[in-house]
Amino acid sequence: MLLTLSRPLVFLDFETTGLDTQNDRIVELAFVKMHPDGTREPLVQRINPGIEVSKGAAKVTGIHTSDACGLFWGPPLKKVGQKLVDFLSGADIAGFNQIAYDVPLWLVECKRHGIAFDLGDKKQVDVRVIFNAKEPTWDRFTMGPRNLSAAVRHFCGRELTNAHSAEADCQATADVLLAQLARYPDLPRDVAGLHEFCNRNSREASDEARNAPKAGGAFA
Repeated sequence: MLLTLSRPLVFLDFETTGLDTQNDRIVELAFVKMHPDGTREPLVQRINPGIEVSKGAAKVTGIHTSDACGLFWGPPLKKVGQKLVDFLSGADIAGFNQIAYDVPLWLVECKRHGIAFDLGDKKQVDVRVIFNAKEPTWDRFTMGPRNLSAAVRHFCGRELTNAHSAEADCQATADVLLAQLARYPDLPRDVAGLHEFCNRNSREASDEARNAPKAGGAFA
């Protein structure tokens, strides 16, 4: 395997009630644990968010309030929190845009529900950050937005199936990371090195965004 793992790497993906990391809630999650031998172990959990699913989120995921808050969907996050924390124990974290979105939302959800979780020494590998850093000339007008579907098409040479199914997105993210490692021999082959690469490039992207002219400014 192109990726050297000293401990498991858990790819995570959340389907949520909206895009606000402080106020929106998880309605479905998937964790896919990649073990050092390359085998993958999935955990999928539906969650009753306790609030309405926004129309925008429902349009994307197909999950409506009547589903997520229905009797047969799933339990509140607090009821399954320990199971999820146990699955993440002793593992690092990966995902597509999880540094900016999934992990901040997860930390707020854990605090909201009294779930004892701490990132501690966990490393984070963000496949979207790698995509952004290694493809700086990507033209969104001709090639589309830098989303997971585009990443699967670009790096894996296939279409993403079952998009916005949490497990399908997790599995696809793992495939994209391995394809990125095959394409870019200068990328680190270990999680610690990828963690540093992602942290450095996500900080640089944030700095550029803060320093960019605002809409309506002199350069708009």
